[in-house]
Amino acid sequence: MDTCGISFPEGITVVIRSPQLYLCDSIAGYARQWKGELTMVSSKDSEKGPWRGHHQGYVWIGVMIVLASLALSGVVVGAPIPITGPVVITVPGEYYLANSIINSNSGICIDITVPNVVLDGKGKMIDGIDKVDSIGIRILNTGMTLFNVVVKNVVVSDWNTGVYYSFVKNSQLEKVTVSSNTGNGIWLQSAMRNTINTCTATTNGATGIILNYNSDSNTLTGNTATGNTLDGIRILNSNNNDILNNKVLNNKNRGIWSSGDYNTFTGNTVTGNTADGIWLYGSNGNLVTKNTLKLNAQGIRVSADSFDNEITGNTVLNNTYNGLLLIDTANNNMVVGNTLDMNTDSGIRIVRSGMNTVNSNFVRNNLKEGIFLWDTGTVSNVIVNNYFYNTMNAGVYAPVGANTWNLSRSTQKSITGGANSGGNSWGQPNGQGFSQITPATNGICNTPYTLATNNVDKLPLKWAKK
Repeated sequence: MDTCGISFPEGITVVIRSPQLYLCDSIAGYARQWKGELTMVSSKDSEKGPWRGHHQGYVWIGVMIVLASLALSGVVVGAPIPITGPVVITVPGEYYLANSIINSNSGICIDITVPNVVLDGKGKMIDGIDKVDSIGIRILNTGMTLFNVVVKNVVVSDWNTGVYYSFVKNSQLEKVTVSSNTGNGIWLQSAMRNTINTCTATTNGATGIILNYNSDSNTLTGNTATGNTLDGIRILNSNNNDILNNKVLNNKNRGIWSSGDYNTFTGNTVTGNTADGIWLYGSNGNLVTKNTLKLNAQGIRVSADSFDNEITGNTVLNNTYNGLLLIDTANNNMVVGNTLDMNTDSGIRIVRSGMNTVNSNFVRNNLKEGIFLWDTGTVSNVIVNNYFYNTMNAGVYAPVGANTWNLSRSTQKSITGGANSGGNSWGQPNGQGFSQITPATNGICNTPYTLATNNVDKLPLKWAKK
């Protein structure tokens, strides 16, 4: 705690105890201003005082309220401070780039070591020379957790790491472009509850944006990650993050890769990445919803002991391999309400995984199987109320367990719009799909559809064009 003791006229001292150490000088400045006015109030016959005629006790109460408000608010008083070259920021306040910094050979160009800092780049550039282990902007104090640090409106290029946040909370990156750095563009390490908003990470030598170990409860929204050598966005052992409405385009490895738990991926456009669009690896309890994934390797991959994830409402088109791949003990996941069309391999592929629910998906015009199952063991996957419309709708290959292809007949409307639901709709572009050629009653085909031993859709749906 810091104590700001300020002496006023007539022997009065105001003491402010503030956690914001840097406010003392500003408070003193306000106190001097108030001191002048109070002197006028106490002067006989003065007509100049703004509070003339009020008892000094009320005035002092007003002064103390103002000073206490300043002390508690975290407001940085004073004009923004210009930055013209590499600097270590050790005093909270507002800073701005007065000019671009070009071809700097610094190890760390701008080093922020205190909380309550705003750095406004004013659209200017912080440019390095690709120096090994260099950092364009670093927010770190090894002796404390920093907070309320805002970096905005700046271009950071040609460092090893563009922007590095470590042990930082409740801070923000906004409209920052990180490009052509030899390593990661934006790197969060053990950083929590931060926001990365409308930033661009392009052509970096590693990952565009990375949330590294224990970077939890952050929000990435409206960013663009494109053309990076590794992943567009990577989440490594970090949980409860929201990845919302980002564009992840044409990265040379994966679009989004995550090994964290309880993360949410919503409304992202993931297109043209050389490897998979979204890959959950050893990840549990994540929500992947309302994303668009096109022209990647796999659209979505869930692998390596990934449990209890929800894959819902995504549009997965024209990917080089499978629309969705569940592989290597990807168990107890829900795949609901997705559109998986025109992928070069299978629409949905399940390998060495069980207890998954595949429900109410549109799986159409995939070049191989609509759904592929192999080595699913003895634990059943439940595959019901889906709309399959492919030349080959199902490939069920030994060894395979007894999967469930229908629930009990229900009067709930089916995915085809029929009056009853139960199993799946099996259509083919040539009009010869099982559900197209088999007579039906009340929307349910009159004959079961056998896919393989112990894999029978007992209540296949009557086909209707969707």
